[in-house]
Amino acid sequence: SAKWRHLTEKGAYQITGYATASDRTTDFTGEDSLQSDPRGYLDANGRFQFSPDWSLTGSLRIASDRTFLRRYDLSRDDRLRSTINLERITDRSYFSVAGWATQTLRLNADQGQIPLALPVIDYRQRLANRVLGGEVQFQANSLALLRNEGQDTQRAFAGAQWDLKRLTRMGQMVTLTALVRGDVYNTSNIE
Repeated sequence: SAKWRHLTEKGAYQITGYATASDRTTDFTGEDSLQSDPRGYLDANGRFQFSPDWSLTGSLRIASDRTFLRRYDLSRDDRLRSTINLERITDRSYFSVAGWATQTLRLNADQGQIPLALPVIDYRQRLANRVLGGEVQFQANSLALLRNEGQDTQRAFAGAQWDLKRLTRMGQMVTLTALVRGDVYNTSNIE
């Protein structure tokens, strides 16, 4: 096992890894024989701040096979999730490009059916100037779920919202909202 931690000028990361070569019984020839296979696990995460607005975070968890973590009593997790996210945050906007991957450790699950979510894009912008006395915000979002085997799905939407807030003489806050939104969906490899 090995563990690294590193602090840089822009952020920090840590990596933990386990590796071994273990024997497993094979009987492909009709006779019992031993075959030595490399096996391991990698766990890494980090966060980097490139500027006051831009940051990158991520984590990676991956195993060589479905039984490694249990065999060496490292974890009882039945799935390993990895993610990455590039973000820009300002006082009036938010932008994110992210992705998620999952490795199943369940013996009866088909890894090809587990989706990869990439890219996930989210954008929001609030206008600095008021429109007809109200605040305007735009938002767009998209998501793609990809599988090696089975159905792929893509979704996207865009919208705008206008909010006019007023305080009544009795101290109540009243908000008038107008919203417009459009959604698009696509599905492929339907079985």
